[in-house]
Amino acid sequence: MFRQYERAIGVILFVAVALATPAGAQQRAGRNGQGTRPPGVAPPAPVALVRQGPADYLSGEANVTVRGNQNPVVRLGMAQNGVTIVEFPAADRFFAVHPGNEELVTVEKSPSRATDHHLVLRPGSGFVVPAPGVKAAITPATSIIAQMRSGLVITLMIYPVGQLAQQAHRCVISYRKEEVIAARKAAGLATGLGEVEPTPTPKPAETAAAPQPAAKPAPTPEPSVKPDPAPVVVEVERKAKRQEGVIFDPLLAAKNALAEAVKEPKRFKNWTAPRHGLSVSLAQPRDVNARSRLVVIAVRNTKGEAMRIVPGQPELFVETLDGRGARLQIEQARRLLVETTALEGAIPAGATVYYALVYEPPILGARQHLRVAVGQTNAADEPASADLAAGAR
Repeated sequence: MFRQYERAIGVILFVAVALATPAGAQQRAGRNGQGTRPPGVAPPAPVALVRQGPADYLSGEANVTVRGNQNPVVRLGMAQNGVTIVEFPAADRFFAVHPGNEELVTVEKSPSRATDHHLVLRPGSGFVVPAPGVKAAITPATSIIAQMRSGLVITLMIYPVGQLAQQAHRCVISYRKEEVIAARKAAGLATGLGEVEPTPTPKPAETAAAPQPAAKPAPTPEPSVKPDPAPVVVEVERKAKRQEGVIFDPLLAAKNALAEAVKEPKRFKNWTAPRHGLSVSLAQPRDVNARSRLVVIAVRNTKGEAMRIVPGQPELFVETLDGRGARLQIEQARRLLVETTALEGAIPAGATVYYALVYEPPILGARQHLRVAVGQTNAADEPASADLAAGAR
């Protein structure tokens, strides 16, 4: 009887000890027989695997390929002391560049932007980068939109970054101009933006009428020899003043103006300081008709070696200034035609060539003026330039 009582007490003590032991310790002891977790400490949460997404912006040297029906948004990183160059295909040109906030990111003003194939971006005075060690959401500072003459629209989104290693130093935009034009035409959108419309030429039926039998011979036909250029200019100008509806031919005006410039080179007195071997002087602009004006541009090679003018130049621009005289914007004026004495754009050493440029006179504001730019092929980004008003005094 006593032994049964003693056995029952032992069973009760064993059960009590088993209940007091933590279940986690029993499980670990049962699994590996070593180590225990302190009472009250929760087991660790399972590890979450985070997949790193693509960068929010481009850095270093980047290449962006655009298809004909795309208008991409290109995200570029920019550091406080960095500079970014964005290159575009040589087959296309800029129609317009629309900066966002130039106090944050400035687009370098180039007098030859109409013939450039790149943009240079720099941080502005209000550009702010994330402070070191501060984790914040990466958001763009501003955007810049460039529309090409093909019609393609490219948006550059600028992201402030803290280190130059994160800067997009160079970005090359690649596309085929003919694909862009075909896609825009299929969508009913305009192409060839800002391109000068060719001067209409008479149809063959107008210039070569059907042969007719001579009813009576003309004993005194009109002289076949054209008069000298200067008298033609004077005569046509007089007719234009006397008769309404008489249109002065821009091509004839340009040729006559060149002939005058060659005969009287001393008319060009005010020359700009040489810039990469080029110096420019302008004649007084003159009206051709109600819709066009003409200016003769003398370009002198001040170096001892021949050089060549950039194709498509001289260019005529409208400059907009702020109240302090700083340049705010440059837009290309519309050229109608150009005649020149330069053979394939070449200027021999020490020689002077002349350009007669006929343009459509724009309506100018109080802080706007016209400026001519001429660059040589070895320094196309820094052309010689002259103000039409100042250069013709």
